[in-house]
Amino acid sequence: MLMHQLSDNELLLRIKKDDHSSFDLLFDRYWERLYKVAFARVADDHVAQDIVQELFIKLWERRHSMEIRLTLENYLLTAVRFSVISHFRSRNVNEVRLDDALQRVNLLESSINENEGYFELEKTLEEALSKMPGMLQKVYQLRSEDMGVKEIATELGVAEQTVKNYISEVLRRLRIAIVDKHPEKQVTYLAIISALFIKT
Repeated sequence: MLMHQLSDNELLLRIKKDDHSSFDLLFDRYWERLYKVAFARVADDHVAQDIVQELFIKLWERRHSMEIRLTLENYLLTAVRFSVISHFRSRNVNEVRLDDALQRVNLLESSINENEGYFELEKTLEEALSKMPGMLQKVYQLRSEDMGVKEIATELGVAEQTVKNYISEVLRRLRIAIVDKHPEKQVTYLAIISALFIKT
């Protein structure tokens, strides 16, 4: 089998065995999509590239300990959104335009250990999503790519109201998981979830 025909899971298994060529292939496979998601949020070419580059660096550094319950695609799309939020949190709130959810993340949890906090939340999201029906997982994935309700409806061939209902259900289930597992941080984590689902 040719390298480019390998599935994401097969590539991930090879990456965990320190296979650089598989990592390079994965990088090429997802770079453009992740860049577009980052750029849609930060509107800065260099910053978007830095965010995606750092994401892949962390992926390589954590290759031996990663546990991905859903698809690698969902994992990467969620991770890039977290990275964007982390970027905003690292800057002065008065210097960038932030939506309410991002401001709440800055103000409520400025002292949080970012890497630990996001890794913890990322794990909770994956566990919750893995228990959802396939359609809800698909809606989450498309929303993570900054697709709007109308675009998702067209992609899935359903009514826009149906998509809105799906999004509400995804959020409801994620909130339940967060409140259940992280009651002490639920305000901040729920704000992050809101930020992840806001389309600019």
